[in-house]
Amino acid sequence: MTPATDSQIKKLTEDISLIKSVISRNKKVIQMILLPTHFRLLYLVSGISLIGFSLVIYLMMEHYGSYSGIPHNYIGIIYLAMLIDWALLAFIKFYKWKGSLSKIDKRYDLGFALEGFFSFRIVHVYLPLLILMIVISVFFVQRGTAYYVIPTISIGTGLMHNLIGSVTRLWQWIVTGYWLLIAGLFLLATGPLSIPLAVSISLGCGCILFGVTGWVPHASKKE
Repeated sequence: MTPATDSQIKKLTEDISLIKSVISRNKKVIQMILLPTHFRLLYLVSGISLIGFSLVIYLMMEHYGSYSGIPHNYIGIIYLAMLIDWALLAFIKFYKWKGSLSKIDKRYDLGFALEGFFSFRIVHVYLPLLILMIVISVFFVQRGTAYYVIPTISIGTGLMHNLIGSVTRLWQWIVTGYWLLIAGLFLLATGPLSIPLAVSISLGCGCILFGVTGWVPHASKKE
């Protein structure tokens, strides 16, 4: 084997430096796109909404004796209000996120971000987890144990948050992910609770946790 010359070693070193530079820039862009600052208000309002709607349903269950005892028109009004609430939150989030991306770079828009999330390499990381969550949830509903859908969603979304946190090295995603994981496992271990209570403990408090920690300034680090 012919030993490498000084010029070849120098060229290899330059190539490695270029690759590290590209990776560093891409990682920084991903961090900027997924900064908790962009999502903190959405998560905070979502958490308050989840707990608020859960409380309303819980009080109505106490009043009418059970969920099935609640008049259908009341249930319809509650679900319609939830749908409107989530639609407004999604619209506001995408609109503000678009503005946040343009501040990072004029070339970045919502399509740029979505293209990154649905790229071939990334989609195969979270898509199996999403499919698994849906399949398990359908299984529990068909078996008449719909309560376990809540722990399943909590654990699945916790794993997704940990995935984002590990990629971006943003601790808010990881902290929220572990909350959702622990809360989901706790709900599985303690057995069936009131579904509104289970939603509030896991998803509601998890969203509020992310919203609150999202106001903590992010200290950027050089690698």
